[in-house]
Amino acid sequence: MNGTAQGLDLLDSHIRTFNYRNLMRVDWILVILTFTLVGIGLTTLYSASMSAASDLPFYLKFYVKQSAFFILGVFVAIGIVCVDYRALVSLAPVMFVGVIVLLVLVLAIGYTAMGGQHWLRYGQYIGLQPSELSKIALVYAMAWYLPRVGERIQRLPYLMLAFAIMGVLLLLILKQGDLGTAVVMSPIAVVMVYVAGCRKRHLLAMFLAGAIVLPLAYFNLDKLPLKEHQRKRIESFVTPEADPDYQLDAGYQIIQTTIAVGSGQMWGKGFGQGTQTHMKFLPEYHTDFIFALFAEERGFVGSIVVLVLYTLFMLRSIALARDCPDLAGSLLAIGCMSIIGFHVIVNIAITLHLLPVTGLPLPFLSYGGSFLMTTMMCVGTILSVNVRKNFFA
Repeated sequence: MNGTAQGLDLLDSHIRTFNYRNLMRVDWILVILTFTLVGIGLTTLYSASMSAASDLPFYLKFYVKQSAFFILGVFVAIGIVCVDYRALVSLAPVMFVGVIVLLVLVLAIGYTAMGGQHWLRYGQYIGLQPSELSKIALVYAMAWYLPRVGERIQRLPYLMLAFAIMGVLLLLILKQGDLGTAVVMSPIAVVMVYVAGCRKRHLLAMFLAGAIVLPLAYFNLDKLPLKEHQRKRIESFVTPEADPDYQLDAGYQIIQTTIAVGSGQMWGKGFGQGTQTHMKFLPEYHTDFIFALFAEERGFVGSIVVLVLYTLFMLRSIALARDCPDLAGSLLAIGCMSIIGFHVIVNIAITLHLLPVTGLPLPFLSYGGSFLMTTMMCVGTILSVNVRKNFFA
């Protein structure tokens, strides 16, 4: 409680004393990369809207709504930059408990869609996906816990407690059927405990255990507590042709995604000319499979450009994390970078048929308000860490 009170005092103090001209001293390289990727995403969504929203009252539904989400996200990021990240870290236990309450509410009264119970809804148009907020809550909780234990993280009990923090969120998310979010939670935690200085042999032991368990799990899918659509997604990863005619089946999605990416060839078919997407062969092309739409229209060259932009974003975030004067700030920046980075890796790997379909969006490009808010929170947090390096270190 004392830590929370101190965090509130620190929050109030820096809101009052922060010179808003310091906003001009944010890392503009990261800002430019963010706006460039969002611009590519909005352009791609505009193309998607030409088909996906053609039978809806509002022709450009996805493009306009995502633009509104982005504007709101910019203000959220600015708000985070204006606050000392150390004050927010002090409030991490409150954030963590709040997200747990939201996740429990989802299980009790949540809205079910696409085989999972992920949403809290108010009315017809307002919705919130708490599992997205759980990622940022995990990063802040780990940034609160790890500096407090310091070098004791090299002892196994303290390391296991760090993973227990993640485990609480992970169990609630799996209960909702959100396999995609669950997939990225573990590597985020692993990266953060590694940066905090845990023993490499402990992590190696966990990797070896996972390497043994995963094959056993695959050959015993019928015995695992998975929902039917999750089991079908894993099975279709190996044999996508098993049931290609049902358009909500993961095997069908994999086949159509492969066709879309391959048909783009070197330079792509051109803006608004993607046949797999605009003829509606490929489901969910404005969300989880938007990279397939982009690759079909912009080709191999355009895809490489996007991957280079993502790589530059990650490298810049790592550089800012390394420059931070304290461990909590470094962990925040690395954790937020990991959220975005692992989403990119997993989403594109799914699109290229290197991983099973999990329902994971692509940062800055995929349509979705809750995920875009989480992504912009990550950007704001990284920028806040960088600003405090210059003015509050």
